[in-house]
Amino acid sequence: MVRRVHARRIAYVKLLFILAQTSYIRHFESVVLALADRGHELRLAVSREGHTSLAPALAAHPRISQTICPTGRADKWREPVETLRSLADYVHYLEPAFLPAEKLRTRAFRNLAKSLTGHEKTHIKLRCPYCKERIADDQAGKLLMSLGDQGLQGLRRLLQAMEASVRPDSAHEQFLRAERADAVLVTPLINHGSGQSEWVKAARVLKTPVGFPVFSWDNLTTKGLIHEQPDRLFVWNEIQRKEAADYHGIPREHVVVTGAPRFDDFFSMAPSTGRATFCRGLGLDSARTIITYLCSSEFVSGREVEFVRQWIDEVRQDPALEGSSIVIRPHPRSLEQWRDFNPSRGSRVAVTTSGVMNADQLLYDSLYHSAAIVGLNTSAQIEAGILGKPVYTMLAPGFERGQQGTLHFQYLLAQNGGFVEVADSFDSHRSQLAQAVAGRVDRTRVDRFIESFIRPSGLHLPATPIMADAIEALAS
Repeated sequence: MVRRVHARRIAYVKLLFILAQTSYIRHFESVVLALADRGHELRLAVSREGHTSLAPALAAHPRISQTICPTGRADKWREPVETLRSLADYVHYLEPAFLPAEKLRTRAFRNLAKSLTGHEKTHIKLRCPYCKERIADDQAGKLLMSLGDQGLQGLRRLLQAMEASVRPDSAHEQFLRAERADAVLVTPLINHGSGQSEWVKAARVLKTPVGFPVFSWDNLTTKGLIHEQPDRLFVWNEIQRKEAADYHGIPREHVVVTGAPRFDDFFSMAPSTGRATFCRGLGLDSARTIITYLCSSEFVSGREVEFVRQWIDEVRQDPALEGSSIVIRPHPRSLEQWRDFNPSRGSRVAVTTSGVMNADQLLYDSLYHSAAIVGLNTSAQIEAGILGKPVYTMLAPGFERGQQGTLHFQYLLAQNGGFVEVADSFDSHRSQLAQAVAGRVDRTRVDRFIESFIRPSGLHLPATPIMADAIEALAS
Protein backbone atom coordinates (compact mmCIF):
# COMPACT_ATOMS: atom_id res chain seq x y z
CA MET A 1 0.00 0.00 0.00
CA VAL A 2 1.40 3.39 -1.05
CA ARG A 3 1.45 5.67 1.99
CA ARG A 4 3.26 8.95 2.31
CA VAL A 5 2.93 11.06 5.44
CA HIS A 6 3.04 14.76 4.60
CA ALA A 7 3.52 17.72 6.87
CA ARG A 8 0.35 19.43 8.05
CA ARG A 9 -0.93 21.76 5.34
CA ILE A 10 -4.33 22.91 6.53
CA ALA A 11 -6.30 22.71 9.72
CA TYR A 12 -7.42 19.16 10.42
CA VAL A 13 -10.82 18.47 8.92
CA LYS A 14 -13.52 15.84 8.95
CA LEU A 15 -14.18 14.23 5.58
CA LEU A 16 -17.30 12.19 4.92
CA PHE A 17 -16.83 9.64 2.14
CA ILE A 18 -20.20 8.26 0.94
CA LEU A 19 -20.02 4.99 -0.99
CA ALA A 20 -22.65 2.82 -2.62
CA GLN A 21 -20.71 -0.22 -1.37
CA THR A 22 -17.82 -0.61 1.03
CA SER A 23 -15.88 -2.41 -1.70
CA TYR A 24 -15.64 0.80 -3.76
CA ILE A 25 -13.15 2.21 -1.27
CA ARG A 26 -10.51 -0.13 -2.75
CA HIS A 27 -10.07 2.41 -5.55
CA PHE A 28 -9.13 5.13 -3.05
CA GLU A 29 -7.70 3.19 -0.11
CA SER A 30 -4.28 4.80 -0.46
CA VAL A 31 -5.85 8.28 -0.56
CA VAL A 32 -7.98 7.65 2.54
CA LEU A 33 -4.94 6.38 4.43
CA ALA A 34 -2.82 9.32 3.28
CA LEU A 35 -5.42 11.83 4.48
CA ALA A 36 -5.79 10.03 7.80
CA ASP A 37 -2.00 9.97 8.21
CA ARG A 38 -2.01 13.73 7.72
CA GLY A 39 -4.28 14.05 10.73
CA HIS A 40 -7.73 14.33 9.14
CA GLU A 41 -10.75 12.35 10.30
CA LEU A 42 -12.22 10.06 7.63
CA ARG A 43 -15.77 8.80 8.01
CA LEU A 44 -16.85 6.15 5.48
CA ALA A 45 -20.63 6.01 5.05
CA VAL A 46 -22.25 3.05 3.31
CA SER A 47 -25.85 1.92 2.91
CA ARG A 48 -26.92 -1.09 4.96
CA GLU A 49 -27.22 -3.17 1.78
CA GLY A 50 -23.70 -2.31 0.63
CA HIS A 51 -22.01 -2.56 4.03
CA THR A 52 -19.10 -4.98 4.51
CA SER A 53 -15.99 -5.01 6.69
CA LEU A 54 -13.18 -2.61 5.94
CA ALA A 55 -9.78 -3.77 4.75
CA PRO A 56 -7.40 -4.34 7.71
CA ALA A 57 -5.29 -1.22 7.07
CA LEU A 58 -8.41 0.99 7.11
CA ALA A 59 -10.07 -0.75 10.03
CA ALA A 60 -6.93 -0.41 12.18
CA HIS A 61 -6.42 3.33 11.61
CA PRO A 62 -7.57 5.42 14.60
CA ARG A 63 -8.83 8.28 12.41
CA ILE A 64 -10.90 6.12 10.03
CA SER A 65 -14.39 4.91 10.93
CA GLN A 66 -17.43 3.49 9.17
CA THR A 67 -21.14 4.15 9.56
CA ILE A 68 -24.47 3.31 7.93
CA CYS A 69 -26.17 5.97 5.82
CA PRO A 70 -29.55 6.22 4.04
CA THR A 71 -29.86 4.75 0.55
CA GLY A 72 -32.14 6.45 -1.95
CA ARG A 73 -35.13 8.55 -0.97
CA ALA A 74 -37.45 7.46 1.80
CA ASP A 75 -40.46 9.56 0.74
CA LYS A 76 -43.21 9.18 -1.84
CA TRP A 77 -40.99 10.65 -4.57
CA ARG A 78 -38.48 7.79 -4.50
CA GLU A 79 -39.84 5.87 -7.51
CA PRO A 80 -40.81 8.90 -9.66
CA VAL A 81 -37.37 10.47 -9.16
CA GLU A 82 -35.60 7.21 -9.99
CA THR A 83 -37.66 6.93 -13.18
CA LEU A 84 -36.94 10.57 -14.07
CA ARG A 85 -33.20 9.95 -13.79
CA SER A 86 -33.41 6.66 -15.67
CA LEU A 87 -35.20 8.46 -18.51
CA ALA A 88 -32.55 11.22 -18.51
CA ASP A 89 -29.83 8.55 -18.63
CA TYR A 90 -31.48 6.94 -21.62
CA VAL A 91 -31.94 10.22 -23.50
CA HIS A 92 -28.25 10.90 -22.81
CA TYR A 93 -27.34 7.93 -25.04
CA LEU A 94 -29.40 9.33 -27.91
CA GLU A 95 -26.84 12.11 -28.36
CA PRO A 96 -24.76 11.99 -31.58
CA ALA A 97 -21.54 11.15 -29.72
CA PHE A 98 -23.11 7.90 -28.51
CA LEU A 99 -24.64 6.86 -31.81
CA PRO A 100 -22.22 3.89 -32.21
CA ALA A 101 -22.72 2.87 -28.55
CA GLU A 102 -25.67 0.57 -29.11
CA LYS A 103 -24.75 -1.62 -26.13
CA LEU A 104 -24.75 1.35 -23.74
CA ARG A 105 -28.04 2.63 -25.13
CA THR A 106 -29.68 -0.78 -24.80
CA ARG A 107 -28.55 -1.12 -21.20
CA ALA A 108 -29.91 2.32 -20.36
CA PHE A 109 -33.20 1.43 -22.07
CA ARG A 110 -33.54 -1.80 -20.09
CA ASN A 111 -32.79 0.02 -16.87
CA LEU A 112 -35.56 2.50 -17.73
CA ALA A 113 -37.91 -0.41 -18.44
CA LYS A 114 -37.03 -1.94 -15.09
CA SER A 115 -37.76 1.37 -13.34
CA LEU A 116 -41.11 1.75 -15.08
CA THR A 117 -42.30 -1.83 -14.60
CA GLY A 118 -40.64 -2.71 -11.32
CA HIS A 119 -39.35 -5.98 -12.74
CA GLU A 120 -35.70 -6.86 -13.23
CA LYS A 121 -36.18 -8.60 -16.59
CA THR A 122 -39.26 -6.87 -18.00
CA HIS A 123 -38.62 -4.84 -21.12
CA ILE A 124 -40.96 -2.44 -22.85
CA LYS A 125 -42.54 -4.24 -25.78
CA LEU A 126 -43.26 -2.14 -28.86
CA ARG A 127 -44.61 -2.97 -32.30
CA CYS A 128 -44.68 -0.85 -35.39
CA PRO A 129 -48.24 0.54 -35.81
CA TYR A 130 -48.08 -0.15 -39.56
CA CYS A 131 -46.39 -3.52 -40.11
CA LYS A 132 -46.79 -4.79 -36.53
CA GLU A 133 -43.14 -5.91 -36.52
CA ARG A 134 -41.51 -6.20 -33.08
CA ILE A 135 -39.31 -3.20 -32.33
CA ALA A 136 -36.03 -4.03 -30.60
CA ASP A 137 -34.74 -2.07 -27.59
CA ASP A 138 -32.37 0.10 -29.57
CA GLN A 139 -34.93 0.85 -32.25
CA ALA A 140 -37.05 2.65 -29.67
CA GLY A 141 -34.19 5.09 -29.28
CA LYS A 142 -34.04 5.57 -33.01
CA LEU A 143 -37.69 6.57 -32.96
CA LEU A 144 -36.87 9.28 -30.43
CA MET A 145 -33.90 10.34 -32.52
CA SER A 146 -36.37 11.21 -35.26
CA LEU A 147 -37.23 14.26 -33.13
CA GLY A 148 -33.97 15.73 -34.42
CA ASP A 149 -31.37 17.70 -32.46
CA GLN A 150 -33.81 20.48 -31.59
CA GLY A 151 -36.42 18.05 -30.29
CA LEU A 152 -33.91 16.10 -28.19
CA GLN A 153 -32.44 19.30 -26.78
CA GLY A 154 -35.94 20.36 -25.75
CA LEU A 155 -36.49 17.00 -24.06
CA ARG A 156 -33.18 17.25 -22.23
CA ARG A 157 -33.98 20.78 -21.02
CA LEU A 158 -37.34 19.57 -19.74
CA LEU A 159 -35.72 16.71 -17.81
CA GLN A 160 -33.06 19.05 -16.39
CA ALA A 161 -35.74 21.49 -15.21
CA MET A 162 -37.61 18.65 -13.54
CA GLU A 163 -34.41 17.47 -11.80
CA ALA A 164 -33.67 21.01 -10.62
CA SER A 165 -37.11 21.18 -8.98
CA VAL A 166 -36.48 18.03 -6.91
CA ARG A 167 -35.56 18.83 -3.32
CA PRO A 168 -33.18 16.50 -1.51
CA ASP A 169 -34.65 13.83 0.72
CA SER A 170 -34.91 15.03 4.32
CA ALA A 171 -33.16 11.90 5.64
CA HIS A 172 -30.06 12.80 3.66
CA GLU A 173 -30.05 16.33 5.04
CA GLN A 174 -30.48 15.05 8.59
CA PHE A 175 -27.63 12.60 8.15
CA LEU A 176 -25.25 15.30 6.89
CA ARG A 177 -26.27 17.67 9.68
CA ALA A 178 -25.50 15.01 12.27
CA GLU A 179 -22.11 14.17 10.73
CA ARG A 180 -20.99 17.84 10.56
CA ALA A 181 -18.34 17.13 7.92
CA ASP A 182 -16.13 19.82 6.43
CA ALA A 183 -16.42 18.22 3.00
CA VAL A 184 -18.32 15.34 1.42
CA LEU A 185 -17.05 12.91 -1.20
CA VAL A 186 -19.52 10.76 -3.14
CA THR A 187 -18.80 7.78 -5.39
CA PRO A 188 -19.75 6.34 -7.80
CA LEU A 189 -22.43 9.13 -8.05
CA ILE A 190 -22.88 8.36 -11.74
CA ASN A 191 -25.01 5.27 -12.28
CA HIS A 192 -28.30 4.54 -14.01
CA GLY A 193 -31.07 6.20 -11.98
CA SER A 194 -28.55 6.89 -9.21
CA GLY A 195 -29.96 7.98 -5.86
CA GLN A 196 -26.57 9.38 -4.82
CA SER A 197 -27.52 12.68 -6.43
CA GLU A 198 -29.47 13.29 -3.21
CA TRP A 199 -26.19 13.67 -1.33
CA VAL A 200 -25.02 16.42 -3.67
CA LYS A 201 -28.36 18.20 -3.30
CA ALA A 202 -28.30 17.87 0.48
CA ALA A 203 -24.68 19.05 0.76
CA ARG A 204 -25.54 22.10 -1.33
CA VAL A 205 -28.45 22.99 0.97
CA LEU A 206 -26.06 22.80 3.94
CA LYS A 207 -23.35 24.69 2.03
CA THR A 208 -20.92 21.81 2.50
CA PRO A 209 -18.43 21.38 -0.36
CA VAL A 210 -18.94 18.11 -2.21
CA GLY A 211 -16.63 16.23 -4.58
CA PHE A 212 -16.87 13.23 -6.86
CA PRO A 213 -13.72 11.10 -7.32
CA VAL A 214 -13.97 9.04 -10.52
CA PHE A 215 -12.69 5.50 -9.98
CA SER A 216 -12.63 3.92 -13.45
CA TRP A 217 -11.70 4.78 -17.01
CA ASP A 218 -15.28 4.21 -18.24
CA ASN A 219 -17.30 5.90 -15.48
CA LEU A 220 -18.07 9.07 -17.41
CA THR A 221 -19.22 7.31 -20.58
CA THR A 222 -20.89 4.02 -19.65
CA LYS A 223 -22.96 4.73 -16.51
CA GLY A 224 -25.36 7.49 -17.54
CA LEU A 225 -25.48 11.12 -16.45
CA ILE A 226 -24.22 13.18 -13.55
CA HIS A 227 -27.68 14.40 -12.52
CA GLU A 228 -26.52 16.91 -9.89
CA GLN A 229 -23.17 18.63 -10.40
CA PRO A 230 -20.68 18.46 -7.52
CA ASP A 231 -18.34 21.31 -6.61
CA ARG A 232 -15.30 19.31 -7.72
CA LEU A 233 -14.75 16.34 -9.99
CA PHE A 234 -11.47 14.44 -9.50
CA VAL A 235 -10.47 12.64 -12.72
CA TRP A 236 -7.57 10.61 -14.05
CA ASN A 237 -6.53 12.61 -17.09
CA GLU A 238 -7.36 15.25 -19.70
CA ILE A 239 -9.53 12.78 -21.62
CA GLN A 240 -11.85 12.51 -18.62
CA ARG A 241 -11.78 16.28 -18.11
CA LYS A 242 -13.06 16.62 -21.66
CA GLU A 243 -15.69 13.91 -21.08
CA ALA A 244 -16.92 15.78 -18.01
CA ALA A 245 -17.42 18.94 -20.04
CA ASP A 246 -18.75 17.39 -23.25
CA TYR A 247 -21.11 14.77 -21.80
CA HIS A 248 -22.06 16.19 -18.40
CA GLY A 249 -21.71 19.95 -18.71
CA ILE A 250 -19.16 20.24 -15.88
CA PRO A 251 -17.14 23.47 -16.22
CA ARG A 252 -13.44 22.75 -16.75
CA GLU A 253 -12.48 24.82 -13.71
CA HIS A 254 -14.49 22.44 -11.51
CA VAL A 255 -12.53 19.41 -12.74
CA VAL A 256 -9.18 18.48 -11.14
CA VAL A 257 -6.83 16.06 -12.91
CA THR A 258 -5.11 13.94 -10.27
CA GLY A 259 -4.11 10.72 -12.01
CA ALA A 260 -5.43 7.32 -10.89
CA PRO A 261 -4.48 6.43 -7.29
CA ARG A 262 -5.80 2.87 -7.67
CA PHE A 263 -2.70 1.98 -9.72
CA ASP A 264 -0.11 3.36 -7.30
CA ASP A 265 0.26 0.03 -5.51
CA PHE A 266 0.79 -1.75 -8.81
CA PHE A 267 3.55 0.69 -9.75
CA SER A 268 5.34 -0.16 -6.50
CA MET A 269 5.06 -3.96 -6.85
CA ALA A 270 7.86 -6.33 -7.76
CA PRO A 271 7.73 -9.96 -8.93
CA SER A 272 7.21 -12.31 -6.00
CA THR A 273 9.18 -15.14 -7.54
CA GLY A 274 11.60 -15.99 -10.29
CA ARG A 275 10.50 -17.19 -13.70
CA ALA A 276 11.36 -20.83 -13.08
CA THR A 277 9.34 -20.96 -9.86
CA PHE A 278 6.42 -19.10 -11.42
CA CYS A 279 6.24 -21.46 -14.39
CA ARG A 280 6.68 -24.55 -12.25
CA GLY A 281 3.70 -23.49 -10.13
CA LEU A 282 1.54 -23.39 -13.28
CA GLY A 283 2.95 -26.55 -14.80
CA LEU A 284 4.67 -24.63 -17.61
CA ASP A 285 8.13 -24.84 -19.13
CA SER A 286 10.14 -21.78 -18.09
CA ALA A 287 12.17 -21.98 -21.31
CA ARG A 288 9.12 -21.13 -23.41
CA THR A 289 7.76 -17.63 -23.98
CA ILE A 290 4.43 -16.79 -22.32
CA ILE A 291 1.39 -15.08 -23.83
CA THR A 292 -1.19 -14.00 -21.26
CA TYR A 293 -4.86 -13.64 -22.19
CA LEU A 294 -6.82 -11.20 -19.97
CA CYS A 295 -10.56 -11.90 -19.93
CA SER A 296 -13.08 -9.06 -19.90
CA SER A 297 -16.19 -8.44 -17.82
CA GLU A 298 -19.44 -10.19 -18.66
CA PHE A 299 -20.92 -6.89 -19.87
CA VAL A 300 -18.19 -6.66 -22.50
CA SER A 301 -17.77 -10.27 -23.54
CA GLY A 302 -20.55 -12.44 -22.15
CA ARG A 303 -19.43 -16.07 -22.28
CA GLU A 304 -15.82 -15.60 -23.35
CA VAL A 305 -14.57 -19.12 -22.71
CA GLU A 306 -15.64 -20.41 -26.14
CA PHE A 307 -13.81 -17.58 -27.89
CA VAL A 308 -10.66 -18.26 -25.87
CA ARG A 309 -10.70 -21.90 -26.99
CA GLN A 310 -10.88 -20.73 -30.60
CA TRP A 311 -8.19 -18.11 -29.99
CA ILE A 312 -5.79 -20.74 -28.63
CA ASP A 313 -6.32 -22.93 -31.70
CA GLU A 314 -5.75 -19.98 -34.02
CA VAL A 315 -2.58 -18.86 -32.24
CA ARG A 316 -1.13 -22.37 -32.40
CA GLN A 317 -1.30 -22.25 -36.22
CA ASP A 318 1.67 -19.87 -36.38
CA PRO A 319 5.07 -21.65 -36.19
CA ALA A 320 6.51 -18.70 -34.25
CA LEU A 321 3.77 -19.01 -31.61
CA GLU A 322 3.04 -22.75 -31.57
CA GLY A 323 5.59 -23.43 -28.84
CA SER A 324 4.58 -20.55 -26.53
CA SER A 325 2.87 -21.16 -23.22
CA ILE A 326 -0.50 -19.49 -22.64
CA VAL A 327 -1.75 -18.13 -19.33
CA ILE A 328 -5.45 -17.27 -19.08
CA ARG A 329 -6.64 -14.80 -16.45
CA PRO A 330 -10.48 -15.00 -16.09
CA HIS A 331 -12.26 -11.83 -15.02
CA PRO A 332 -12.88 -11.90 -11.23
CA ARG A 333 -16.64 -11.48 -11.81
CA SER A 334 -16.90 -14.23 -14.41
CA LEU A 335 -15.18 -17.19 -12.78
CA GLU A 336 -18.14 -19.56 -13.03
CA GLN A 337 -17.82 -20.10 -16.79
CA TRP A 338 -14.25 -21.34 -16.28
CA ARG A 339 -15.14 -23.97 -13.72
CA ASP A 340 -15.16 -26.80 -16.31
CA PHE A 341 -12.22 -25.49 -18.35
CA ASN A 342 -9.44 -28.00 -17.68
CA PRO A 343 -6.42 -27.75 -19.97
CA SER A 344 -4.90 -31.14 -20.62
CA ARG A 345 -1.49 -31.81 -19.14
CA GLY A 346 1.19 -30.87 -21.64
CA SER A 347 -1.09 -28.43 -23.48
CA ARG A 348 1.09 -25.51 -22.34
CA VAL A 349 -2.06 -23.70 -21.15
CA ALA A 350 -2.67 -22.58 -17.55
CA VAL A 351 -5.55 -20.73 -15.89
CA THR A 352 -4.95 -18.35 -12.97
CA THR A 353 -8.08 -17.40 -11.05
CA SER A 354 -8.47 -14.64 -8.49
CA GLY A 355 -11.51 -13.06 -6.87
CA VAL A 356 -9.59 -9.83 -6.24
CA MET A 357 -11.06 -6.96 -8.25
CA ASN A 358 -8.04 -4.67 -8.06
CA ALA A 359 -4.73 -5.89 -9.43
CA ASP A 360 -3.05 -8.45 -7.20
CA GLN A 361 0.35 -10.11 -7.01
CA LEU A 362 -0.72 -13.03 -9.19
CA LEU A 363 -1.71 -10.66 -12.01
CA TYR A 364 1.57 -8.78 -11.62
CA ASP A 365 3.62 -11.97 -11.83
CA SER A 366 1.67 -13.23 -14.85
CA LEU A 367 2.20 -9.97 -16.74
CA TYR A 368 5.82 -9.61 -15.66
CA HIS A 369 6.84 -13.01 -17.00
CA SER A 370 4.89 -12.62 -20.29
CA ALA A 371 6.19 -11.59 -23.68
CA ALA A 372 2.79 -10.39 -24.92
CA ILE A 373 -0.67 -9.63 -23.51
CA VAL A 374 -4.03 -10.11 -25.23
CA GLY A 375 -7.52 -8.95 -24.18
CA LEU A 376 -10.77 -7.77 -25.72
CA ASN A 377 -11.59 -4.73 -23.56
CA THR A 378 -10.51 -4.76 -19.92
CA SER A 379 -8.81 -2.43 -17.44
CA ALA A 380 -6.14 -5.09 -16.77
CA GLN A 381 -4.69 -4.05 -20.14
CA ILE A 382 -3.70 -0.84 -18.34
CA GLU A 383 -1.76 -2.80 -15.70
CA ALA A 384 0.04 -4.56 -18.55
CA GLY A 385 0.94 -1.16 -19.96
CA ILE A 386 2.32 -0.06 -16.58
CA LEU A 387 4.81 -2.93 -16.89
CA GLY A 388 5.65 -1.78 -20.40
CA LYS A 389 4.25 -4.91 -21.99
CA PRO A 390 2.99 -5.01 -25.60
CA VAL A 391 -0.80 -5.41 -25.54
CA TYR A 392 -2.97 -6.67 -28.39
CA THR A 393 -6.64 -7.00 -29.13
CA MET A 394 -8.71 -8.00 -32.11
CA LEU A 395 -12.13 -7.06 -33.36
CA ALA A 396 -13.62 -10.40 -32.41
CA PRO A 397 -16.82 -11.53 -34.17
CA GLY A 398 -19.71 -11.59 -31.71
CA PHE A 399 -18.07 -9.10 -29.33
CA GLU A 400 -18.39 -5.95 -31.43
CA ARG A 401 -20.89 -4.32 -29.06
CA GLY A 402 -18.58 -4.80 -26.06
CA GLN A 403 -15.68 -3.26 -27.96
CA GLN A 404 -16.70 -0.72 -30.62
CA GLY A 405 -20.01 -0.30 -28.77
CA THR A 406 -18.24 1.50 -25.91
CA LEU A 407 -16.34 4.78 -26.07
CA HIS A 408 -13.57 3.92 -23.61
CA PHE A 409 -12.35 1.01 -25.77
CA GLN A 410 -11.16 3.54 -28.36
CA TYR A 411 -8.85 5.36 -25.93
CA LEU A 412 -6.39 2.48 -25.58
CA LEU A 413 -5.98 1.76 -29.30
CA ALA A 414 -2.66 2.66 -30.91
CA GLN A 415 -4.48 4.13 -33.93
CA ASN A 416 -6.03 6.71 -31.58
CA GLY A 417 -2.84 7.56 -29.72
CA GLY A 418 -2.97 4.65 -27.26
CA PHE A 419 -0.72 1.61 -26.97
CA VAL A 420 -2.97 -1.41 -27.69
CA GLU A 421 -2.47 -2.84 -31.19
CA VAL A 422 -5.73 -3.94 -32.81
CA ALA A 423 -6.19 -6.57 -35.51
CA ASP A 424 -9.22 -7.18 -37.70
CA SER A 425 -8.39 -10.83 -38.42
CA PHE A 426 -6.57 -13.77 -36.88
CA ASP A 427 -3.92 -13.54 -39.59
CA SER A 428 -2.89 -10.00 -38.62
CA HIS A 429 -3.30 -10.85 -34.92
CA ARG A 430 -0.86 -13.76 -35.23
CA SER A 431 1.59 -11.53 -37.08
CA GLN A 432 1.48 -8.95 -34.28
CA LEU A 433 2.01 -11.58 -31.58
CA ALA A 434 4.93 -13.07 -33.48
CA GLN A 435 6.60 -9.65 -33.50
CA ALA A 436 6.14 -9.35 -29.73
CA VAL A 437 7.45 -12.84 -29.00
CA ALA A 438 10.51 -11.95 -31.09
CA GLY A 439 11.06 -8.90 -28.85
CA ARG A 440 10.20 -6.21 -31.39
CA VAL A 441 8.30 -3.87 -29.06
CA ASP A 442 8.07 -0.06 -28.80
CA ARG A 443 8.28 0.45 -25.02
CA THR A 444 8.49 4.24 -25.40
CA ARG A 445 4.99 4.50 -26.86
CA VAL A 446 3.58 2.36 -24.06
CA ASP A 447 5.18 4.51 -21.37
CA ARG A 448 4.06 7.72 -23.06
CA PHE A 449 0.42 6.66 -23.03
CA ILE A 450 0.47 5.31 -19.47
CA GLU A 451 1.92 8.62 -18.27
CA SER A 452 -0.78 10.69 -20.01
CA PHE A 453 -3.62 8.36 -19.00
CA ILE A 454 -2.69 7.27 -15.46
CA ARG A 455 -0.06 9.71 -14.15
CA PRO A 456 -0.30 12.94 -16.16
CA SER A 457 1.80 14.80 -13.58
CA GLY A 458 4.73 12.49 -14.32
CA LEU A 459 5.23 8.76 -14.72
CA HIS A 460 7.23 8.54 -11.50
CA LEU A 461 4.87 10.68 -9.41
CA PRO A 462 2.20 8.71 -7.49
CA ALA A 463 -1.35 10.00 -7.87
CA THR A 464 -2.25 9.36 -4.21
CA PRO A 465 -0.72 12.54 -2.69
CA ILE A 466 -1.98 14.62 -5.63
CA MET A 467 -5.60 13.56 -4.99
CA ALA A 468 -5.12 13.98 -1.24
CA ASP A 469 -3.95 17.57 -1.83
CA ALA A 470 -6.97 18.23 -4.07
CA ILE A 471 -9.39 16.90 -1.43
CA GLU A 472 -7.73 19.08 1.23
CA ALA A 473 -8.20 22.07 -1.07
CA LEU A 474 -11.89 21.22 -1.44
CA ALA A 475 -12.30 21.01 2.35
CA SER A 476 -10.47 24.27 2.95
